[in-house]
Amino acid sequence: MAPVIEKTPLLGQHAENVWVTTGQTFFAHLRHVAVRQPATWSFKVISDAELVTAWLATAGLGSGEIIDPDAYKVSTKYMTIPDLVSPPDLVVIRMGIKVARNVAAPEVLAEALNTRLHARKPTWVWDTKASPLDTGSLFWSTEVASVLSSFKRLGGGGGGMPPGGPSPAAKTPKRGGMSRKKTLRGGG
Repeated sequence: MAPVIEKTPLLGQHAENVWVTTGQTFFAHLRHVAVRQPATWSFKVISDAELVTAWLATAGLGSGEIIDPDAYKVSTKYMTIPDLVSPPDLVVIRMGIKVARNVAAPEVLAEALNTRLHARKPTWVWDTKASPLDTGSLFWSTEVASVLSSFKRLGGGGGGMPPGGPSPAAKTPKRGGMSRKKTLRGGG
């Protein structure tokens, strides 16, 4: 479970398109935002690898056979990129998971981003300093750069997101004897 943090620059950004560069502390920031939303609000974190797998499944429909077992798991649940990215209120696309080259990777990311923009639903793109989404990335293209130019940028260009670890006053939630709701809200 992500640690409890006192504040995050992502609070209030749940309805905005944001490009975030930070490390594993991102989950603490996401948790901070999520627990402050109505119970009907939903979000989903998907990886760049899942996007390509969903696209490959669509490409494989012509033959009706999907050979890659990992692709089969995703493709039987999400037949297209819109199936994967459309339903939640907020989609977080985690970059840097896919490392095997795929020529269509930039177009797949652009399609996912454009699908969300068309539906007027917010998207957060999450990359890391160790694996930045830039000209050296498998997913970079001028079209991706154009789409991302309209996103609010947090943590890029040396600005950095706060570390997001537990503050001295904050505690990691206890698990025993508490309701799930109270635990998710940081009760202790």
